[in-house]
Amino acid sequence: MITLIRNISSLATVNTNGKNYKIGSEMQDIGEIKNASILFDDKILWIGQDSEVDNYIRTNKISPDNIINANGKTILPGFVDSHTHIVFSGNRSNEFGKRLRGATYKEIADEGGGILNTVKATREASLETLYNNGMKLALNAIKHGTTSFEIKSGYSLNLDGEIKQLKAIKKMKDTLSCEIKSTFLGAHDFPPEYRDDREAYIDLLCNEMIPEVAKLQLADYCDAFVDVGYYTYEQGRRILEQAKNYGIGLRLHADELGDVSAGKLAAEMKCSSADHLLFVSDESIKAMKESGTVACLLPGTAYFIRMPYANARKIIDNGLITALATDTNPGSCFTENMQLILSLAVINMKMTAEEAISAATINGAYSIDISHKTGSLEIGKNADFAIYNCDSYIDIMYHFGINHVEETWINGKKFEFNNF
Repeated sequence: MITLIRNISSLATVNTNGKNYKIGSEMQDIGEIKNASILFDDKILWIGQDSEVDNYIRTNKISPDNIINANGKTILPGFVDSHTHIVFSGNRSNEFGKRLRGATYKEIADEGGGILNTVKATREASLETLYNNGMKLALNAIKHGTTSFEIKSGYSLNLDGEIKQLKAIKKMKDTLSCEIKSTFLGAHDFPPEYRDDREAYIDLLCNEMIPEVAKLQLADYCDAFVDVGYYTYEQGRRILEQAKNYGIGLRLHADELGDVSAGKLAAEMKCSSADHLLFVSDESIKAMKESGTVACLLPGTAYFIRMPYANARKIIDNGLITALATDTNPGSCFTENMQLILSLAVINMKMTAEEAISAATINGAYSIDISHKTGSLEIGKNADFAIYNCDSYIDIMYHFGINHVEETWINGKKFEFNNF
């Protein structure tokens, strides 16, 4: 079925002019077309000024099956949320309340809370429960304009539980029409049974868990949390090298709590992305620039745990490929709303609106290796976009805290939430 949407007040193509990402000043150019039209089936057939579409249709003998008037609306490429933890079980709002009353993370952890609370609940949950929990969050994200996801495991920290999480993610892939990439994050933390023998758990990760994940073909990527108090530089390298040996792509949680040169490790291992980077060093920035590793910034997490924000200006101005994502998770950033993430980015990380849109679309897509088919609105790419009930993309960040999305379209079809 061919659909024509016309009279669009503002359409941001985020056109890359033949590249699969934007860097530096390129991020300012989001290819806005005012009074635009877009013609598509599952792929984009034509895009341009509304005044030109009728001639194109006549010349190519096209009869649209569906014509939509989008006067007063804005269209953006679908958001690509390239860092999420949406498959888990349990609730930690009680801990959040304790933190607001002054409890420290260590005090909560000593009481059996923190990530171990989620680990306990996730280990006990059925695959169906994990799938349903993930679907609920994914559907809400789609309502807010997200059309592609990366989803991590990492809340079981044992072989059976991590496989169960990854199978729940696979079931989501099979159910939803959107692009989903899965990441094995067995190295999210150390499980309680290995607290006093961390090297034994790393042996388990490398010798049993990674080979089994690879055998079952359940993960596109392997990730590790290389940071203060978690995995060391050398431990992270060992895990990533083993994943690479098994043909699994690489990502990294890097330098969130302090500078441990994790960004440099990501560059050396040629990870697709290094994420967080609140304390990334100049040396790591230089190495990531040279390797082409994406810097994925997560302002929602800094906001939620009251940490300094990543230095987006330095990262962008040094020419790194810069993405934005939610980091949706139950402990340190419980939101799946990418519109909110853009608002945080422009206010607290001093990004421009155009940089934020580029980071949340084409650069996020590049970080999960799908920018050749989504992340921008260009002829031949998937018709993945959202229609916003405002006449300027600026309003999405200016009028914050609400959902501006009227409709989300994936592969050329309006997403029907009543089907789920």
